[in-house]
Amino acid sequence: MNSSSKTRVILQMRLHEGMGETYAAAYDLVQGKIARAEGFISSQLCKSVKDPDSWIVISEWQTLQHYLVFVDSEDFKAQRAPMRECVLRGESSQYAVVSE
Repeated sequence: MNSSSKTRVILQMRLHEGMGETYAAAYDLVQGKIARAEGFISSQLCKSVKDPDSWIVISEWQTLQHYLVFVDSEDFKAQRAPMRECVLRGESSQYAVVSE
């Protein structure tokens, strides 16, 4: 993957049953910090229309390196703790944007 390409990150999560509202509230608290991160472009929090415990976060970054620096920061690791408590399992995938 070209580390200088615009990068889209997709985090797929299975939340503990009934934790959706708690996760969304915790996400809203952290979103302001993410929005000010160097290289951040945008993000969306989405809930499955068929399964209320299946959620995704889609974010876009100027480069993969910007994303990796942010998620590895001690500040972000501490702030995301309330969100992580809601997650039963999750998987993150990073994609280079090749066409828009």
